[in-house]
Amino acid sequence: FNMQKNFIANASHELRTPLTAITGQLEVILMKERNEEEYRETMTSVLDDMKSLNNTSNRLLLLAQASSETSKVDFNPTRIDDLLWQAQQEIVKRNPDYLIEVGFSDTMEEEAQLTVTGNDQLLKTAVGNLMENGCKYSNHHKVQVLIEPKKKVLHVHFSDNGIGISPNDLKQIFEPFHRGSNALGYKGHGIGLSLVDRIVQLHGGRIEVTSEVGKGTSFKLILPYPNGENLTTA
Repeated sequence: FNMQKNFIANASHELRTPLTAITGQLEVILMKERNEEEYRETMTSVLDDMKSLNNTSNRLLLLAQASSETSKVDFNPTRIDDLLWQAQQEIVKRNPDYLIEVGFSDTMEEEAQLTVTGNDQLLKTAVGNLMENGCKYSNHHKVQVLIEPKKKVLHVHFSDNGIGISPNDLKQIFEPFHRGSNALGYKGHGIGLSLVDRIVQLHGGRIEVTSEVGKGTSFKLILPYPNGENLTTA
């Protein structure tokens, strides 16, 4: 009950912040006549806040969906490489300076090794969040993704040479609304990694992370193959 109460309070705060900014800007611009450039600047700023609000609300809805057992109804055979390419294209379209390299390990022998059972939208959201985080927190906005089939599971590695995560923050990175002490200067809401964690658990997988401050971070997404063992209880 306390966790739900805190979540609602934090979610309300994240939604209220851009709404307050939008209201304030519109009130100021309407106080007197402005020139065309001032109106344009305010509209651009309001549009950015609305996009932020929309992004936050979408992530909160996905977080709720990932916490619901009913999401399993939509599970189907899914090619993980297709989702990676789709997420890559969407992210680079929004951020042309981001570089996302996707590769395959030497253990890749056949296409069947790329297929897991899951929800397309949720899995694409998970890998997209890991890609975007890697680029956002890297000086060169670059992340490397490696698909590595194993005997019973599929590993997907996301590695960057960014700011890294401190040992204290590593313990809490999957908590909703938690942000690392060295990430406060970057745009974000602290929803992405908690969403990734929920999605991975829902798919019977797990996620592992290693990091060193100032050198970078590596996330390893581990998903079971169809009819494989549920890793959340293994």
